[in-house]
Amino acid sequence: MGKPLVLNRSCRHFFRNLLGSVLIIVIIQILIISSFCLTDIDYSLRKLKNSEGRISEQEGFHGSNSAELLINSEGSYSRIYVNLEQPLPLEDLDRLSLWVNPQSGSASIQFDIYLDGDGDGGYSSATLSQDARILSLERDWSDLQISNGQWNELDGFDLDYEIYRGQSGILYSLDGLQEELRGKRVVKIYITVMGEDQSASPSSPTTVFIDYVKIGDEVISFEPLEEEDIKDGPSSATPGGLMTYTITYGNNNLQPTDVIVKEDYDPRTVFIESTPSPDAGSFDTWTFSSLPAGAHGQIVIKMRTKKPSATADIDGRVSGRGLTAARGLLSTEFDGYPVTNNVVVQAGEFNYTASATTRIKPIVGSTLQYSEHGSGEYRSEEELTYGSASIAANRDVLAAASPVEIDLSPALAAHNSSRGRVIARVDWCAAIRAENDYRDILWSDRYWQAKSLNLSYNARLGKTLSALKTTVQVTGLADREALWPEGLAETRLAGNFSLAGSARWKYSSRSISAPKLGLECCPVVQGEEVSESTVY
Repeated sequence: MGKPLVLNRSCRHFFRNLLGSVLIIVIIQILIISSFCLTDIDYSLRKLKNSEGRISEQEGFHGSNSAELLINSEGSYSRIYVNLEQPLPLEDLDRLSLWVNPQSGSASIQFDIYLDGDGDGGYSSATLSQDARILSLERDWSDLQISNGQWNELDGFDLDYEIYRGQSGILYSLDGLQEELRGKRVVKIYITVMGEDQSASPSSPTTVFIDYVKIGDEVISFEPLEEEDIKDGPSSATPGGLMTYTITYGNNNLQPTDVIVKEDYDPRTVFIESTPSPDAGSFDTWTFSSLPAGAHGQIVIKMRTKKPSATADIDGRVSGRGLTAARGLLSTEFDGYPVTNNVVVQAGEFNYTASATTRIKPIVGSTLQYSEHGSGEYRSEEELTYGSASIAANRDVLAAASPVEIDLSPALAAHNSSRGRVIARVDWCAAIRAENDYRDILWSDRYWQAKSLNLSYNARLGKTLSALKTTVQVTGLADREALWPEGLAETRLAGNFSLAGSARWKYSSRSISAPKLGLECCPVVQGEEVSESTVY
């Protein structure tokens, strides 16, 4: 018979860590695919030597915050840097606008649009590059009829543009450039406010607030939550463990709007509680009536997975004569699996969907397998106890090989065959395999080509205590293995012999002990003796 593959401790840990790494890669990919924000546009404000861009709570057109750009008397410009995570075809740019509120000083504004033309997702200024850059002409507040101290809308489609390093003096509308540069994709936009030249007669510094920047379907309101993932959760969790998910919602409309958040839970998860609580009579819907324009908020949900659990007490006996095959398997191990919770946020003209996937870790436990097959006399008794964390088995098997007659008449009647009875003789084979992956312990006994077999064993597998005690009288071949941390014992026997074995492994928080891990063998000399026995 073939020998089962047994990995030593270091190999097991290597493959387990390798599997964990693969799962981590998969989880990271899932999280990247599933990550969506109320705005998928990245923006930044920077502090330079003579200017600064910062988030301000002093003024807000859409929500409580805005971008404040300041330029002192020696500065020249301050800028909002905008990067599109998903490049947008220039011909699909149907909206480019913002609201501006100048406070002091005289200034002008300019849009600087960078385009990817070769599909690499970025912009290059190289001479042979297919990328492009377009700039709007600088326009000051008075030219745009923008008043100080109040919010004014500026539409980028109302400005004139030129191609950077293009033919001097040729101006285009943004609509015209969408046809001229069709196929190129917007990757970033700079919104630059330039202060007036104060070298001759210095005046007051330039200060301006900018809010509600709209680029296509995306909105930037400079609110602290708008760049948070709409749905965020743990990358992994233990079976039955508590999981916390966060949903971010907001109103990107220009007027108060009812915002409805609807969760779609994975069927293998159970809702525990949330802050705030769901709508009355519901556990998966939240309604925020007349949410102010620009307002944002979060929902924190606590969930659990359904932890697999089962208990069983099984006992029985069987006896008779014939061709017999019996086998059993008990295991406290469970494979890991992903759970995905989805959310839909409905807010007027804006609808968002997002999901979060959590990998539920596998349960590492114990497995007990046993089997017998052969022909002749057979009798067995067994008591099996199974729980979510432990397995216990007490079995007695008595078998003697002899020829048996098998009646195949019913099966062969349809073929008009006269060979209805056959004689079968199969030597007995038996095996027991007790494996505790939680503690890296394996005990395996196999017997084959046995003319007679009298086998009794008691096995217990758990997190803190694992033990196997066997007594066997056999005429045939035997193969015994014991594998435990930093140890391996193998015994191979042939002949007519009695064999007793006792192995025990106990774990405590302070120490690990294996006081009776040796195997005792007392062969009865009758033909062949022990062929091999090794301990490492």
